[in-house]
Amino acid sequence: MKKNAMAKVTLGAFTFSTVLLCAQNFPPIESDMEIQATISFLTSAESSVGFVYNGTCGALSGKLLPLSYYSTADYWGKYVGTLPGNDLTVIDQYDSNTYTLTPIADPSSPGSDLQVERINVYNGTDIYDAACWQIALGVYAKAEAQPAYFDLAGNQNLLLSVGYDGNGDTPSENANRATTQGDGTFSYNGESITTPANAYFFRMVTRNWLSTDPIYGTPYGSSISVRGTLPSNYHVGQVTWMDWKPITGENAWGFLVGPLHLARLNESAGKQTYVPFASNAVQNAIGVLNALAAMQSPLGAIYYACAGSIGNQGTNPVDPFEISVENNASALSGLLLMQKILQEEVQNEADLSPDQKGQIQTALKMIDTMIHGGTTPQGVQTQGILSFFKSSAWDATSRTFLQGGLANKPNEPAWQPTIEPKAVDVTTWGISVLGQPQVDEWFGFGACYNAWQSIKSWGGYYGPDGTIWGVGYSDQDGNGNGGNYQNGIISAEWTAGAINLLRCLITQYGEAALSSNYSPAQQAFAKQSAIDLQADHDQMFKQLMTLRSDHYFSTAAYDSVRPQDYTSLIPIPQGKLAFVYASKRYMIPFGWFANPLPSTTSTSWTVMLHYNFNPFHPDGSYESSFPVSGGTPLVTQLNNEIIQN
Repeated sequence: MKKNAMAKVTLGAFTFSTVLLCAQNFPPIESDMEIQATISFLTSAESSVGFVYNGTCGALSGKLLPLSYYSTADYWGKYVGTLPGNDLTVIDQYDSNTYTLTPIADPSSPGSDLQVERINVYNGTDIYDAACWQIALGVYAKAEAQPAYFDLAGNQNLLLSVGYDGNGDTPSENANRATTQGDGTFSYNGESITTPANAYFFRMVTRNWLSTDPIYGTPYGSSISVRGTLPSNYHVGQVTWMDWKPITGENAWGFLVGPLHLARLNESAGKQTYVPFASNAVQNAIGVLNALAAMQSPLGAIYYACAGSIGNQGTNPVDPFEISVENNASALSGLLLMQKILQEEVQNEADLSPDQKGQIQTALKMIDTMIHGGTTPQGVQTQGILSFFKSSAWDATSRTFLQGGLANKPNEPAWQPTIEPKAVDVTTWGISVLGQPQVDEWFGFGACYNAWQSIKSWGGYYGPDGTIWGVGYSDQDGNGNGGNYQNGIISAEWTAGAINLLRCLITQYGEAALSSNYSPAQQAFAKQSAIDLQADHDQMFKQLMTLRSDHYFSTAAYDSVRPQDYTSLIPIPQGKLAFVYASKRYMIPFGWFANPLPSTTSTSWTVMLHYNFNPFHPDGSYESSFPVSGGTPLVTQLNNEIIQN
């Protein structure tokens, strides 16, 4: 990649552009050969050690499709199953009324939860993970002139279009769409959506509804038994899929952020100035936009999940008025990207039909309302996502964004924030989307820098050398500058997201240091902030490599928490590299287990970092989408002109 020629000025140890910071200011830490080995893992079938599987159903036959993790029977049987408090013994039971085969909740079946977990991890694909996979392959394809990877990543768009499992017995179109049921289950903020293309996708999909337990057919499989008689097409060692959760954040990534970035990268690689409106990516996004709009609250935030969705733990449904601030950061990012793509179509796609132009106009108006406020198509008067972030989502005490809360629940206060536990990615993602100019304008100059200092104090993972290596998940992980690395946890995915934030802040504070929009004192603060943040960035980027498969097993900091004989539990051949999800097995306070398994999303994030790609910006830039303090974003100015015309 060639560097842009532009005038520059040196501040401290760093070179800042007088126009903008060039993305090449963040040099790669991995070699070309190592990145190729990473791409090999991302695109190899799991049968030969990789993150994809072969589709065999309908239109998906012969298509390589992503999984969220790579795991083995030995990891689950020899390691997880023998940890204190765990037991592999599980009894599955067939229900002839629902045709389901599921583990019973009974003391005689202590391994029920473990079976559900390993079924999900081994067979499942979170559509957020798939979106990250798409972006990683897209940036690699463009940077290295390898167009075949665009086609491979596009397989996920096809899966979203047809809506069935990659290895299903028969093509059951739209089976993975959360259309509203007759009893009101999966209603959208009180609205029914019965057209599949307009409904959310379930957050995690499986290879096949009747999923095989990874320990079946191994010595550990003897711990599985079945109560009662099974139909002829069922057998011991199978469980019917149980994860049916239509979640806003996953759908924002799955339909907007991942596919639309992939499409835009593909078109720009071919020197085209727009993504065709008729493309799979745009049409899928146009459909789900209706569901996102229906889920918006009067306060401005988009609700977390459809009515009747079950939480990450237990069997109780999620409160339909629950808000995830992180989900709203994802949605805002996706809406800004979609807005820009639709604008480019209006400007450059000459053969749009009157009907297509009308659809674009409608979508742009909807996006503008969702971001800035107005009346949604469902008749809800909303303040918009930006207003929510400014007026409700910030916690002045912790100087970070809140995890979430309840919005506009009848007969209760309009906003009931959730103070604990604190979440790392809410702030790393939130500021990455909003940018330093906007956040510092709202909450005081330096708010972004101070937010990072706050995260480090309770969420930072400090290695045995006393320096920051990365971040965990929450303020309950045993991390922070008073924690002990042997008790804490470092997440490769969440650390990569934090590094992405630091790149945004280094870029944007670097610009503030040269901007007449700020006072000399603010310019000086911005300059020093960029220098401090660069030091954290460099240390974390270096230590992120300790979570790569060829280093994780030998890094001394993880000796006390890493599975013994890790390389025999998760054997990875030469020529393939991946990043584990986390340094140890750990129940994250938000309701799922972290595992030290090769992770599609962790690995994909490192590819984005390698190629200096920020998924929270429409252009993949570390610039702010809201670059002018006190002004209207240029993308919004253009949007208003298109709507008016």
